[in-house]
Amino acid sequence: MGRRTYTYSMTSGRNGSGAVRKPRVLVVHPRLTCMGGGNLMAAWTLEALRADFEVTFATLEPLDYTALNVSFGTSLQDGDFKTRLTPPRYQRLLQSLPIQGALLEICVMMRWAQDLDSQERYDIVYSTCNEMDFHRRGLQYVNYPWFYLPRPQIEMSWFHRIPGVLGMYRRSCLALGRATPTGLRRNLMLANSEFVVEKIKRAHGTGAHIIHPPVPGDFVDLPFEHRRLAVAAVGRVHPTKRWDMAVDIVESVRRRGHNLELTLIGHGDNAAYGRRLEAMAATRPWFRWLRDLSRAQLLVELAQHRYGIHPMQEEHFGIAPAELQRAGCIPFVHNSGGQVEIVGGDARLTFDSVEDAAEKITRVIENRALQKQLCAQVADRRNWFTAERFCDSVREIVTEFAQPEIATRITA
Repeated sequence: MGRRTYTYSMTSGRNGSGAVRKPRVLVVHPRLTCMGGGNLMAAWTLEALRADFEVTFATLEPLDYTALNVSFGTSLQDGDFKTRLTPPRYQRLLQSLPIQGALLEICVMMRWAQDLDSQERYDIVYSTCNEMDFHRRGLQYVNYPWFYLPRPQIEMSWFHRIPGVLGMYRRSCLALGRATPTGLRRNLMLANSEFVVEKIKRAHGTGAHIIHPPVPGDFVDLPFEHRRLAVAAVGRVHPTKRWDMAVDIVESVRRRGHNLELTLIGHGDNAAYGRRLEAMAATRPWFRWLRDLSRAQLLVELAQHRYGIHPMQEEHFGIAPAELQRAGCIPFVHNSGGQVEIVGGDARLTFDSVEDAAEKITRVIENRALQKQLCAQVADRRNWFTAERFCDSVREIVTEFAQPEIATRITA
């Protein structure tokens, strides 16, 4: 897909020169690290905007461009945009509090964005980390609305379970962020899936525009019959991903007479859970765990597998199953969350239990006609989630949003 270009015919209105300029966009994200789908989306948002817009990136810590580019396939470099780190007083505040959490960091960034916008008067303020109150209308990409209650059990820490603590924590964060519920929902909402749009409607009473996250890379197109009889699983190694369930599923398929193998590709994110998986791999020669692969190595490895699996419950979108599909694997996903949308809601590719998954995988292994049908479906859907498609959508939304925002500021 060729890259679209965007041109602007607008004057500054500030210096009276009439010079054509790019819209000034403040992108806000707490910590942009090289792990996780939300960070991948944020990195590609910067990639999408850096050429056509004058971008400032507000964040808590400096960026490691090399690590981001290796992990996410971007080509970001110092000088593409300005970076504004939170001032020391906000850093000290975060370090001094007894309770740490993602919401706390979001609200600190919200406050920092308000300060920056009052000083610089950006044309657009854009959160890539869920809802923020900018004290004016902006853009926000919602991976999962933090204002939604009840919170998923996988997010709950010990202090959340103390009566009254969660409510007090959320009220304190709102106060720190100088935010109101009205301010959070005044922005144009962007979301990663229909699943998350429904959560936004329940939390805020408003809809959202879907922009599916990017799945970047030049995926290897290896014919299905040349691939290993193996299933790939991709993602951080954490109990919420339920990779032990993937092991149980493959084991069940093997008991049915098929020498299916399993490859887990992911960074360790929980030491105890990592040790548990290592113990499982030690007694199962058909199960291997690959760590710290570059983006290029990941794409080559995925192309060697016929199948993919993602057993997490209520995944917000699921970059990993989209990667599996783009790699030409037939993906099997848990019957919940946004990942069901990636496979088009096909009941042949969704499962509710270990035995349900094993039965469906076995059926495909044993039925050549079904294999061909599903391979054709994968080929049809594999380019739905490309980085090019994401970048074009982001630029289009920001461009359309910029026109009335800039017009309002010029005449103010």
